[in-house]
Amino acid sequence: MTSRCAAPLLAVIAALAAAPARAHHGTASVGGLGVEGPGAALDTASPLPLGQGTAFALLKSERAAFQQRDGSADQKSWSSFNTLALGYGVTSWLSVFAFQPYNWKAQHGVGTNAGLGDTNLMVSGSFKWDEGLRLAPQKESLDELADWHFGVWLSASLPLGATTHQDGAGRYYAPDMQTGFRGPSPGAGLSAMKQLSPDFTLLAEVNYQHFFDQRYSQAGYRYQFGGEARANAALAWRAWASGTSRVDLVPELAAVDLQRDRSDAGTGTLIALQASGGAILYGQLGARVTLGVFSIGAGVKRAVVKRLNEAVDQQGSEGLEAYRAAVTLGYSTRL
Repeated sequence: MTSRCAAPLLAVIAALAAAPARAHHGTASVGGLGVEGPGAALDTASPLPLGQGTAFALLKSERAAFQQRDGSADQKSWSSFNTLALGYGVTSWLSVFAFQPYNWKAQHGVGTNAGLGDTNLMVSGSFKWDEGLRLAPQKESLDELADWHFGVWLSASLPLGATTHQDGAGRYYAPDMQTGFRGPSPGAGLSAMKQLSPDFTLLAEVNYQHFFDQRYSQAGYRYQFGGEARANAALAWRAWASGTSRVDLVPELAAVDLQRDRSDAGTGTLIALQASGGAILYGQLGARVTLGVFSIGAGVKRAVVKRLNEAVDQQGSEGLEAYRAAVTLGYSTRL
């Protein structure tokens, strides 16, 4: 699932993931392969499948603390996105996932809202290039894992998260302070991986998530979150390995293009909102420790380049975080 500044959204994949989900896929791959084989990133999806009959679980917790500005009222303070992901390898090349977020959002002068987010379901197909494009096999040697691998995924959220929470004064929270989106939001992505050497793995991914306009009848208006296009790239370096354990250092770049949110303000005609949307390039430094079937990851990211549409008015927006920090704990086993 994705997460936005003004409205941190979880939607897949990652978009960890990635982001939190896309990264989950990669975590399972490393845990299943052990000390040898390709590395995995934190937010950039890996195209490797879970493998037939393999079950996977992951917990991810991310905190975004927003920059504060003098003289600005009702500023976003921080948000915390927490996700439980479950996956299963249906065949050698087909994996399915379910993601359940639980979010906190804090805003000065408004309060703190917390609750379950929308459940997200994802199906992922894995391929490799070996004298032509073919489905990922059940088993691959280390030499075969050095071939180009590709993945495609489709996701859709179920609108189970709350959208009618109220603050202490009985006022409905704005849509970007609610924990759900009130309607389904489909997503799709492509990923690629190439092991450059026994210690270095290159990963890349592009994805898009769409939001439909929804009627917030209690508040008296319609609202549509802007679509999100993302492109991620990562280099996983196996810095240390021994027995069934390994440590990967993972620098990542994530480019994000956010369309403007839209609202009808009760008039019946949706218009693009000021102080929303823009483009951001994030840089992230992360690490992953694999201990047999367990994997622990951590990373910190910040915006290194940003072109927000009205940056001076977009406090609490993606791209204006003081930092984003995430930790993950993954486990995979063959049933």
